[in-house]
Amino acid sequence: MRRIIRRILSVMVMAAILTGTAIPVFAAGSGEIPAAALIQRQDIPVTSGSVYDLTSDPAGSTVLGLDQGTIVITYQSTGTGAYQSLFSVSNSTNGNQDRHFHIYITPTGTLGFELRNTDSEFKYTDSRASSVRNTYLGEPAVNTIAFKADSAERTYKLFANGQLITTLSVDDYKFISDIYGVDTVSLGGTVRSGSVAYPFAGNIETVQITNEVLSDDELISATSDTRYGRLIFNDSDSTISNYFRIPALLTLKSGTIVASADARYGGTHDSKSNIDIAFSRSTDNGETWSDPVLPLCFDDYEAQRVDWPTETGLRDLQIQGSASFIDSVLVQDSESERLYMFADVMPAGIGSSNASVGNGYKTIDGKQYLKLRWHEDSSSAYNYSVRENGIIYDDITDTPTEYTINEDFEVLHNGVPLTVKQYSVEINGSALNEIQTDVDVAMNVFYRDSYFKVYPTCYLGMVYSDDEGETWSSLQLLNTLKSDSEKLLITGPGAGIQIENGKYKGRLIVPVYSVTLAGFGVIYSDDGGGTWAYSAADDSSTGSTAEAQIVEMPDGSLKAFVRTSGGYIAERTSIDGGVTWSVEKPVSGISTTSYGTQLSVIN
Repeated sequence: MRRIIRRILSVMVMAAILTGTAIPVFAAGSGEIPAAALIQRQDIPVTSGSVYDLTSDPAGSTVLGLDQGTIVITYQSTGTGAYQSLFSVSNSTNGNQDRHFHIYITPTGTLGFELRNTDSEFKYTDSRASSVRNTYLGEPAVNTIAFKADSAERTYKLFANGQLITTLSVDDYKFISDIYGVDTVSLGGTVRSGSVAYPFAGNIETVQITNEVLSDDELISATSDTRYGRLIFNDSDSTISNYFRIPALLTLKSGTIVASADARYGGTHDSKSNIDIAFSRSTDNGETWSDPVLPLCFDDYEAQRVDWPTETGLRDLQIQGSASFIDSVLVQDSESERLYMFADVMPAGIGSSNASVGNGYKTIDGKQYLKLRWHEDSSSAYNYSVRENGIIYDDITDTPTEYTINEDFEVLHNGVPLTVKQYSVEINGSALNEIQTDVDVAMNVFYRDSYFKVYPTCYLGMVYSDDEGETWSSLQLLNTLKSDSEKLLITGPGAGIQIENGKYKGRLIVPVYSVTLAGFGVIYSDDGGGTWAYSAADDSSTGSTAEAQIVEMPDGSLKAFVRTSGGYIAERTSIDGGVTWSVEKPVSGISTTSYGTQLSVIN
């Protein structure tokens, strides 16, 4: 299709030159855009430090005087510069290096623009991380991006690969015609003081410039043709997150494909941070994906798209007060078709590094109950517990209080739901500020400002769906499986399995590990997920980060492939449905980093 469009364009461009008619603008891969092109070029190789000069084009002077317009570019980048100009207009003379407009990319996937006539007169910038891809499967990725400046709306918008990624609205609208002395139009760099700044290297497949303001829908269509895999989660979706890590993927009995991942609002950090679990589904073999939902989500901190600093020191800024979910696992029971999602549940300000030893429960009359601390008591005084029907008991007097928690762990007083103020974050210079807002959210025992607080350890959480992820149950905690002498019992993120053959057919298996023991293990269910048991593979290994994935072999045995911190992937075998496991042995031919690498395996 792209070759056909190029042939058509070549013929039309020649016809336009001969007849003097306007050249129509085409989308990079999806058809015609209803606008006349001022400038259109294709197949322009650019080496780093050089530019492709458009100034002498018959429409060059018109571009230098634009007060609004649209630019669409399809490109492949091989450059390594921190900032790389795809398109620019500039005052190239000495002393005017800050009078320019350019659209740029970075090697890490940021797309942005800068419009300035020196900082003292005006300077408008906007960008969005993770908007484009530099490579795909080891080759330069093809991206299509668009920029439009709209004088009527006083907005600047950037599009990439079928999405509107950012909008900047201003009161005092400016564009190219407002930059003093612009004299150069170029691709692949910005000419400043006679030399090339922000050098790009690669290939500009197509560039199209018009003085018309195209609609958002037209530009979403125009940029929709990409040459790498579909994005399931991205920073323009309904999660309002800039960062995603720890993906899980599972094909259901019906053929629907489901995916989950950490939606990380505090940069790429693990907990402690503000992290929820995002979920999406595809019914066409992964071609398209539903807008994500958050089956596991805490509301104590606002969902914000924050561009986390990448500079040394600043990138280590970490949200301190939020509760979080992390490291999801998906598994389905084939008989009931119930879909389960597991994740680690972290109270406010808790991560694996500072979690306390213990399972968070206390035993009363032979039963285990979630223990709580009144916020004004000492940090070690867990004098309350959640009994039947969610009633909070004073354990010293063994009497019920006026407080209860509901199925979502929210606190009620005499049946009336209580609230706390939500927090937001902002980064000012080298400081990360966590600011209480005026937004009320339901009080939850996992939150920093709750009247009652859970014990500060890691909790193993589970939700389920009976309609392939359209709706989800409330959160259930499985921490009674955890020994009170363990610090963490957490998921080996990815996918669980259901045994299909043999004596243990139908058993659900979810990989977990204990940080205290550094040992791989599993939780398993023989009743379709109604009840769960925990089996540790060992209680003596140390120094491992035992995230694992498991496959069933033709003989009915299970093989687990385990992340370690020894520079290798370990393999273990079970012949009794995952209850006991062989001693680990290194998998030959695979080496990993010293701290280990999460893995996937498929049979």
